[in-house]
Amino acid sequence: MGIKSIDTIQCITKIHYSMAQHEQTALLNTLEQVVSAAQALPAQKSLLLIRHEAELASARGYYLPDEDDRLRIVYADYLRVRAILLDTIHTLPTLKQPKKGWEDSTEAFSIAYTAACALIRAASYIIEIAKSMPVIWNKLDEAEERFGIKRKSLTRLYRSSTSPLRMWRFLEATKFYELNKESIKSLRTQSHLHEELISLLEEEEPFVEAKRRLFIKKRFKFQLYDMIRRHKSGYRMAMFHLFRISGSAIAEMKQPFKKEWRSLSARKRVTPDIIQQIKSELKPGDVLITRHDDALSNLFLPGFWPHAAFYAGGENDLLVIESKKDGVKFRQLEETLSVDSFLVLRPRLSSKAIQAVVEKAKTHVGKRYDFLFDFTKSDRLACTELVYRSYHAADDIKFELIERAGRKCLSAEDLINQAIGREQFDCIAIYGLQDEQIVYDSDALELLHDSYESKW
Repeated sequence: MGIKSIDTIQCITKIHYSMAQHEQTALLNTLEQVVSAAQALPAQKSLLLIRHEAELASARGYYLPDEDDRLRIVYADYLRVRAILLDTIHTLPTLKQPKKGWEDSTEAFSIAYTAACALIRAASYIIEIAKSMPVIWNKLDEAEERFGIKRKSLTRLYRSSTSPLRMWRFLEATKFYELNKESIKSLRTQSHLHEELISLLEEEEPFVEAKRRLFIKKRFKFQLYDMIRRHKSGYRMAMFHLFRISGSAIAEMKQPFKKEWRSLSARKRVTPDIIQQIKSELKPGDVLITRHDDALSNLFLPGFWPHAAFYAGGENDLLVIESKKDGVKFRQLEETLSVDSFLVLRPRLSSKAIQAVVEKAKTHVGKRYDFLFDFTKSDRLACTELVYRSYHAADDIKFELIERAGRKCLSAEDLINQAIGREQFDCIAIYGLQDEQIVYDSDALELLHDSYESKW
């Protein structure tokens, strides 16, 4: 074998190794998303207050404003987390059948199946309590723009959750889980995160079994479904069923809102050339505000600008600290700006003060994402909370939490309003609103002002 042949083989080996590393990293990120999001779904106990207040509302004939808000907060939180989990299943990195057999993708199936179990359980809790008390059903079917809730949303959720075809698909995936449970549960030894996943899966088992029995009893008068068969249900078919469940639910979610849906992996308006241009302009401490035109989470977040990240700078490629569904992490600028629009805010602080802010931001790396936007707790952080906690009390900078959807928090547009309105930050650049060019300084500020309901 010649030297060139050896070099070629080594090059191919390195490429395959790099691809495998990338896929494993993507799986771990998805695993973190599912574990964290599943824990944010409403549990049966958390709905006791909702039931109690519904009884009071039924007795008097209407909801009080604070009761109304508490009900909608729980429901809006559920809808937002549901959208994220559905998209997680739909875009899971490993969906195709592996060449070496399903055993190599036990992890991918376990992630998708755990998400599906949590989604079906949470939907069942909400539908069960709403069916028992019409006052809840009627209230949740009302439109409420403050919370991103559209008219008849609960009715659509009910139809989706009780679809015989979808439940059959879920039970087909359950059959695969039952037949391969030992191999799946052995994943718990890989890390603490895997242990959390398998623990969640085990907690779902009694509910899934009850759901299976009820479905067979109600929907089948003949033996269409058999849990234990002699042959194994294939990995590819099990994943296909979960993929179809999530895809159809996403399509239904999008259609009523008249939005065009595409995968988040589809091409974004911010190109590599644009990223390189803005990279040369960025400085540590800059705040990046971004927007995906088609992100599912946008459905339940107010405003045009929904997301924030923190530019930390540095010597390596991991220049951004950002809280996303997979937690607070150092990220490449290319990942953060894989979006359709962005703007850059720069603090009016000394270099020394900015350095202190950057160091404070770094202390939050490793925390989980806060799907419930609870700014009173610091163990989990939403995207804007990272900026809020890093900049608070830096010289004269102080962000004020605003009442949003029944809780005090800081949306990205609240952050912009206070940063610009109090003249503590400058708008350095903006992209995605005009002629596919980055716009700077005063022109950028004017575009920003007109892009949303600004208060400055």
